[in-house]
Amino acid sequence: MSGMIPAARSSVDIPRKAPNRVGFSVAAVSLAAVTLFAVLAAVWRSPAVAAPVVARSTVWTARVRRGDLVRQVPVQGTLVPDHVDWLSAGIAARVARINVRPGAEVDAETVLVVLENSELELAALEAERQAASAESAGVQLDVMIGAEKAAHDVSLYVLRSDSRDAARHARTADRLAAEGLLSGSEQEDNVAKSTGLLDRVTQEEARIPVLAQGRARRLGAQRSEVARLREIAAFRRRQLAALQVRAGSHGMVQEIPLESGQWVAIGTVLAKVAEPNRLKAEVTVAEANAKDVGKGLRVRFETASKAVNGHIERVDPAVVAGHVRVSVILDDASPMGARADQTVTGYAEIEKLYNVLSIPRPAGANDGTKVALFRLDADRIHATRLTARLGRGSAREIEVAEGLAEGDEVVVSDMSAFDTSGRIKLK
Repeated sequence: MSGMIPAARSSVDIPRKAPNRVGFSVAAVSLAAVTLFAVLAAVWRSPAVAAPVVARSTVWTARVRRGDLVRQVPVQGTLVPDHVDWLSAGIAARVARINVRPGAEVDAETVLVVLENSELELAALEAERQAASAESAGVQLDVMIGAEKAAHDVSLYVLRSDSRDAARHARTADRLAAEGLLSGSEQEDNVAKSTGLLDRVTQEEARIPVLAQGRARRLGAQRSEVARLREIAAFRRRQLAALQVRAGSHGMVQEIPLESGQWVAIGTVLAKVAEPNRLKAEVTVAEANAKDVGKGLRVRFETASKAVNGHIERVDPAVVAGHVRVSVILDDASPMGARADQTVTGYAEIEKLYNVLSIPRPAGANDGTKVALFRLDADRIHATRLTARLGRGSAREIEVAEGLAEGDEVVVSDMSAFDTSGRIKLK
């Protein structure tokens, strides 16, 4: 047995390598995932399975159009009178009577409110008395100055007459003294008297302009006093007249915040009168749109009776509660039935875009962004989701930069409930 040669190993006894089952499993799983994704995508896109039904009456569709687009900014506010007369109290007084009420049409001389103040009436009477007394004193001063002037003129006339007589006597004395008929002392007395009278005449004549200037100043001072007191009396009369508060212009009474018997202080608003046919609009613009709004831009208001055009006159520099106040002058006549404080809405036209694609602004769409829209298919029953890029927009319309063509019909109402759907079915 030990000398026997061992038999050769059979081929069936050769060991074999085990197959690589791990790689096979990975490939199988990947293939299955791709197949499942393709099946799900097909199911998701299948109109018969994945398209949720939407009532056509609940959505708003619009076609993409090509043409001019006017960029607009919404404005809202109220109509206010273009010119308002605020009537205020010039003196403290009591309301005696109210003749008209808000809504009444008045003229310039219409008395709206009657006030009364007994102290003012007494002050007016006292001012009149003082003015009259000053005028009387002025008359008396004028008479007295006239008498003084006349007395001075008479005195000067007499003095001149005496001076002439003394000069004649002096000449006679000189002649008699030369003939020895008059003593030297008498001659000197006559000459001295003549010289003295002549000096007095000269002095009195020199006083004439001084006296005249003094009389003029006295009269001027008295006349100034009279004028001052007259002005005070006139001021008091104007105050009395102001107790009857007149409209001052033609218009309609907007407000009279008073009651009979009420005491009003100086500066208290008594009434507001405005021309009802001269209105302007005080509107506000959202802070985000205020950068595009400026003086001179055209504004269009839509009212129940007709559209009214205007232009921006002024833009407030400050922002209040997220809005900017804008004043708009109406270019057209005020619409029939328009009233002050009436609410108005409109659009300010910023710019005009020529030959662009546009659609009504989709719900929640912003300028210069990409949005998902449902475009109606050829059967106009199904709509497929796509992405479009929007450009510059207006309050109601927006430019289509890319993603849509002229004539495409898209859903522009809110479709956020179908964000996970690639297609919808309209019914």
